Amino acid sequence: MPQKSASFKRGKAKPKAKSQGITTTDEPAVKKKKTIKDENFPRGGGVWKIQGSSDQSSSENIANPDAELFKEVDEQHKALQSRRKKKEEAKKSKAQQKPRVPILVDNQAEPHLLTRQILAPGMLVLGCVKEVHEYNLIISLPNNLSGTVALTQISPAYTQQLQRLTQLSEEDVANEETDVADLHTLFKVGTIVPCKVLSVQNTKQSGVKIKLSLKPEDINRDLTSDGLHNGMSIFGSISSVEDRGYVVDLGIKGVKAFMKSMDAEKFIQLHNEGYSLKVGQPVYCGLKLGEDRMERAAGETRTVNVTIDPMEVSVSQLKGEMDVKFNYLVPGMRVAARVTKVCDNGGVVVKFLNFKGSIPVTHLSSRSPTKGDQLKASVLYIHPTTKAVVLTTLPHILDYGGVPQNTALTQYDKGDIIEEARVLYTDLKRGVYFKIEDGVTCTALASPKNLSDDKNSGMKVNFKRGSVHRCRVTGVDWMDNVVHVGLKKSLFSKSFLSLKSLHPGDLLECEVVELRDKGAIVKSGNISGIIPSMHLADIPLKMPEKKFTPGRKIKCRVLKNDLVKKSLVLTAKKSLIHTQLPLLTDFTQLEKGLQVEGYIIKTYSKGVLVGFYDNVKGFVPKKELSTEEISHPEKVFYTGQVVKCLVLDWNTEKGTLTLSFKSEDWEQHGSRLADVPDNFKIGKTIDCKVRQKTKTGLDVVIGTSGVSAFLPRIHLSDFKATCDLQMEVIKPGNVLKNCVYLSRSSVLILSRRKSIVDYFKENAVVTNITDLKDGMLVHINDAHQGAGLVGLAPNRYVSDRQWQRAKEQYHTGQAVIARILQTNAEDNKCLVSLRMQECNQGNTDASIVEEYLQALDTMCKRGGKTSMFPSDMDIGDICTASYVGRSDDKVVYKLTDHAVAAKCPVDLMDDEDADNISSVDVAVLNFNLKDSSVDVVSNKEIVTAIKEKSQTKGKVNQKVKGKVLLICDEVTVIILHGSLKGQLAHIPTKKHLNDVIGPSFSVAQQLNISIKKIFSGHIVGVPDYPSHRQTNGQTVDGLDSENGKFNLDPGNVVEGRLQKLKKRSGILVNLVGGAKGIVCLTDLFDEYRNDPLTYFKQGQHLKCYVIDLGPRQTYLLSLRKSRITNDKSDVKDPEVLGVKSLKVGQVVRGYIVKKTSSDILVRIGRDLFGTIDGADFSQIDRRTKRLLFNGKIVISAKITSLEGDKVKMKFLSYKKDETRGKTVKRQLSTDSVESEGSRQVNSEGDSEDEGEKQPTRKKKRKKRKNDECETQTEESPNKTTERQSSLSELPSLKIDQAFSWDADLSLPPADGAGSSSEESDTEENQRKPQKSKKDKKKEECMLFEFEKKQLEGVVEPEKADDFERLVLQSPDSSLVWIRYMAYHLESSEIEKAQAVAERALKTISFREEQERLNVWVAYLNLENMYGTPAQLQKVLERAVQQNEPLNVYQQLVSIYIKSGKLEEAEQLYSKMVKKHSANKSVWLGFGEFLFRNGRAESARKLLQRSLNSLEKRDHVETISKFAQMEFKFGDSERGKTMFENILVNYPKRSDLWSVYIDMVVKVGDIEGARLLFERVINLQMAMKKMKFFFKKFLDFEEKHGDESTVAAVKQKAQEYVDSH
Repeated sequence: MPQKSASFKRGKAKPKAKSQGITTTDEPAVKKKKTIKDENFPRGGGVWKIQGSSDQSSSENIANPDAELFKEVDEQHKALQSRRKKKEEAKKSKAQQKPRVPILVDNQAEPHLLTRQILAPGMLVLGCVKEVHEYNLIISLPNNLSGTVALTQISPAYTQQLQRLTQLSEEDVANEETDVADLHTLFKVGTIVPCKVLSVQNTKQSGVKIKLSLKPEDINRDLTSDGLHNGMSIFGSISSVEDRGYVVDLGIKGVKAFMKSMDAEKFIQLHNEGYSLKVGQPVYCGLKLGEDRMERAAGETRTVNVTIDPMEVSVSQLKGEMDVKFNYLVPGMRVAARVTKVCDNGGVVVKFLNFKGSIPVTHLSSRSPTKGDQLKASVLYIHPTTKAVVLTTLPHILDYGGVPQNTALTQYDKGDIIEEARVLYTDLKRGVYFKIEDGVTCTALASPKNLSDDKNSGMKVNFKRGSVHRCRVTGVDWMDNVVHVGLKKSLFSKSFLSLKSLHPGDLLECEVVELRDKGAIVKSGNISGIIPSMHLADIPLKMPEKKFTPGRKIKCRVLKNDLVKKSLVLTAKKSLIHTQLPLLTDFTQLEKGLQVEGYIIKTYSKGVLVGFYDNVKGFVPKKELSTEEISHPEKVFYTGQVVKCLVLDWNTEKGTLTLSFKSEDWEQHGSRLADVPDNFKIGKTIDCKVRQKTKTGLDVVIGTSGVSAFLPRIHLSDFKATCDLQMEVIKPGNVLKNCVYLSRSSVLILSRRKSIVDYFKENAVVTNITDLKDGMLVHINDAHQGAGLVGLAPNRYVSDRQWQRAKEQYHTGQAVIARILQTNAEDNKCLVSLRMQECNQGNTDASIVEEYLQALDTMCKRGGKTSMFPSDMDIGDICTASYVGRSDDKVVYKLTDHAVAAKCPVDLMDDEDADNISSVDVAVLNFNLKDSSVDVVSNKEIVTAIKEKSQTKGKVNQKVKGKVLLICDEVTVIILHGSLKGQLAHIPTKKHLNDVIGPSFSVAQQLNISIKKIFSGHIVGVPDYPSHRQTNGQTVDGLDSENGKFNLDPGNVVEGRLQKLKKRSGILVNLVGGAKGIVCLTDLFDEYRNDPLTYFKQGQHLKCYVIDLGPRQTYLLSLRKSRITNDKSDVKDPEVLGVKSLKVGQVVRGYIVKKTSSDILVRIGRDLFGTIDGADFSQIDRRTKRLLFNGKIVISAKITSLEGDKVKMKFLSYKKDETRGKTVKRQLSTDSVESEGSRQVNSEGDSEDEGEKQPTRKKKRKKRKNDECETQTEESPNKTTERQSSLSELPSLKIDQAFSWDADLSLPPADGAGSSSEESDTEENQRKPQKSKKDKKKEECMLFEFEKKQLEGVVEPEKADDFERLVLQSPDSSLVWIRYMAYHLESSEIEKAQAVAERALKTISFREEQERLNVWVAYLNLENMYGTPAQLQKVLERAVQQNEPLNVYQQLVSIYIKSGKLEEAEQLYSKMVKKHSANKSVWLGFGEFLFRNGRAESARKLLQRSLNSLEKRDHVETISKFAQMEFKFGDSERGKTMFENILVNYPKRSDLWSVYIDMVVKVGDIEGARLLFERVINLQMAMKKMKFFFKKFLDFEEKHGDESTVAAVKQKAQEYVDSH
């Protein structure tokens, strides 16, 4: 360094040295050399070159290359430093702009009020429901702020419901039951809810707009499953309604909440008025997190139980030991706080949990808190940025438990005047606080701007403490719990300030806000209302936007003021505004003859509905519409029309009001004749063009005249079904031909009925009573009605059959032909007859069938989206269908290729069970317009005939034979035979327009028809009706009558013809005169017979006893001989007339009519049924079961209990078929055989001649004795069981009840009756002296009874020889062999019993598998009780080899259980579930075994194992059975859960619902069962299923409810029937 500095000095002194002549030394020269070397390699420091001859300038030039070299580097370095400095400054400024996050524990701002400036998006704040509107909520926020919650910001589940609702059409919404609750149902004023601020907008017109959200996912967004603790209160909403509770949406990820019904009962009573919770309803939930109430699933989803019990929710509180994080805090949570500072503005700073917060003065319940005070507080709001927590201690928030409280604020509304308000204190910023003591004490606040109209209010001078002032309510602050008032004089001058001040009928001036589709929105001051579209003017406006422009002032009258929904409906109709008539607002104003003015709400075919004020409505019947006849009110009146009415009658309780438009004080409606073309004439045929379609008909234009007319729906055809088809086919723009003028009273009416068109072609129009002659045939139509001609048909002339009410057979507008009986010119009336015998001229018109088929073809061929049926489907097509379900009279299929529902009557299908067939070929017979389905036939023989139909073409007037397949209201389908085999034809169902009795033929009946027309592949014909027989002046088709009268009174015997055989029900009979009757299975014979319907055939003539007139005008009949002849001496099965005639223990007989999953329904009387447990039939073979369950075999059962109308029975036996040789009775002599045979022949004949001679007394006595013997045998199973039970009292041998030797079984028949013994008996009788005939008969009867009892096992054999004889007679009977084994066991002869078992196994035929299995079971039981385990194992191995292994194992496990060897039973079950894992019965048996032995947890684990092994189709039944076991032996709540889970996936399984309800009832949960009934009756199921559940619900309420609940069920049932 010194050298450098010296060198530097020398360089500076260089000029001076030069001047002095000093030269440099050689030393610098050496440095010069080094410098030259380093010149190109700078090292960072400057190296100076020194030359002795150089001057200053030269030396500077030498140094400049270094400076130039580093100049660029220095500039880059400076630029880099500048950029870095700018970045650091930017970061620093950005950091300074960010608000500093306070340390919550140490720092807390002064308490302050919530203002608009503080509000920010994302902020959580507590609010209270202030107003509920149709599409939004108004929420009251702290410090008199308000926010709006849109309809879609309630909850996700509610939004989904709304989206599904918007996707439905108006018709679907009207037809389907939608369970979407409106906001008025979900929210009540005063409900406290936490909200999230979505946006804050400042507008000049309406000020600040605050949009809020109530979605749980927005409120609880920072909560996690780990932060949930027992006792916390969390806000949520109902996500779904389940059978046993509700799923609650908490908005917490990974958490599912469930609430039991019992935890919601109190809330429902207090808040929902007893109605169940709805989806979207907000709730405050208290967590119940006991260890046994928490489950974790595979997806780490936590399931928690919650309660909304107000008592539990109101005491929930966050505690320090919960380790609550700051982000877990939500407005509404309660905490314990301690005051740490009292501020100058009156508020306090508090510490709660590990955080600090503040309480403003307006939210302190105590005005003078001190430091250290302990307070109970609730979180009011949390600022999202500053993290400031503000709390409240107001009682109405702290004590809130989910149910709005009735505070003093509820009695105040805008506009109310408070006469005395006492000043509490003044606040220069807030205003003046008053104390109001108007019945209830509350606080009021007047802001400085509302104290006076002057700017200087002089607050401290004019409002001294204790002074009293008059004020008016301007609003209510629900959150701060104060009433906002004003004292300005201008406030008292306003006429209306609230809806509460308005009443229906009041006039007010409004300003138009906007015009919408539904009407005009108007306002008057702060009040908004709507004028519906129909009330904008007296007449419908084509361009309402010209009259209702925004800002325009209009005068209105209040129609309806709904204070609950905050809706105001107004009318701008001048007629109603300036009316001079009384304003009808209540039923108390009504007087007969009172004149009122209203508006038409809706028109009906039967009259008009008129509306008045405050939702008062009245109905004007058709006859009261005018003094002129108005046949179609919808064409005379229009919706919204102002009308004057007269009060006729009313019912205040029902809310009905009857009115009339008839009065001399005003012009009558419809008095003017309609405009008509120049060539108008009643009956003239014209063409018209369709302009518009309505529900009631077609608006048409006549030709080129442009005159409008109306073609009613009922005048499109003579029959209703064809009218419906025509309405579907005809479209606007179509031209309709062959229409005729009908009338022109008020509307020009046309008709297209063929009968009317043809009548007018052949006859002149009758418009005068003098033109009618007695005996004349006329077609009744509107032309006669328009001319004032009225015909009356008395009941006796309405039909050939006597009807009590004519409307049961005729409907308004029906086309009829009448015969004039008598005329009355003075009254312009006539007496007519509609009976077929006077009006039918013997010709059946087939054109109606042609018209029907043409309309059907047009509809089907139309195709496209509007077509109900595929365009490529025709009548007679063969389709493949899959089975869907069945009812008593039809089977429902689904066509595979077309996805169309198909219905097949039971009579048109094969006998085999439809549900056992996956798919079947069907033939299309007809198209149903009502339910968009097709009628088909699935009978293989018929389908094959149609498929292979003849190609021969029929000819007109050709006579062919056919078989009736389908009978519809208008058309009947038949299949032809002969040369046209397999072709389908259509014939009219009715002979005549007046034919109301119905068809004279039935399904499957053979008919002769005459072909009338062939078109488009259709054959149309008419049947050749049988000739009429004349009987005493009256004709009856094929049946006789007596004296021209048909006496169908109860107790009379009438003649009938069998129309139809109904399986499991009885027979249908056509009676004399056209009446119909039904004969129940139990009313066919005095002694029930197997397969009773085989004794009858279709068309058979019968003599019937009339019991009574049943429902639907169908007579209840009986074919019992005891009824017809009044001789009850031979009645084997007496009639069971009711439950009161039965006794417990009584043995009855009947037929099985229905099989359910668990019970069997047995008909034991005409209207009486009993139930038998299905397990009683478990040991009956499949073939016999099928016969039993089809009602073909008589069964015997013993009554076990009688509960109300329910009869429970136990199955005893069934009557075996004698024709199969399964029951052979020993005959004593040839005479007895002959008498028995003669009795059988006489009883089985189709008809009996009453004049035949009776059998001899001897035969009759024998027959009666035989019957008595049989009766005693049938009635003695109880005694038999008692006697047999004494034989098995040995404790040594016990086997399964199904195969025990003391079971009530019948011995099989003996192939021979022991001929050798009979011969010996005969020889002995020959040697003995002759006895009297009386003694012989007595001895024979005794012998018959003894041998019969011995054969049937009633008499126990006493010796081994007796058993040997029995086993010889019945070698294949397991019962005999088992009794033989029991005989040896009574003497403790075990080895002999074993030997008998071995003999039995060798003797019984290998074909008798069940009999052999019975012996094996008895053998196993024997070895189990007396043998060793090794011996038992050997027998088991042999049994498994020779029988189905599973059956053997199941019997053995039953033996183990009954003998108390539970360990062996469990081991065997474990073995069975491994070998037979695909059999659900094994799993079910094992599960029940575990449950019965108190091992519920093991059974539950077993269920999971079973589901892994069983096929999916068995899962539902398996889970259902395990759920039933939970109810019986385990936890009923778990059982409910299991049923709920099943029903979520299978909501329409009626069997599951029924079992579930029964289980809940059995455990005593009456309310739970009632809730289940409420759910199931609201499901969409078939009518038959709904009828079953309503009946079940009614029985339940009659047993467990009271009169009110029973009435409620009946009301709901009636509502269901009315809606369907």
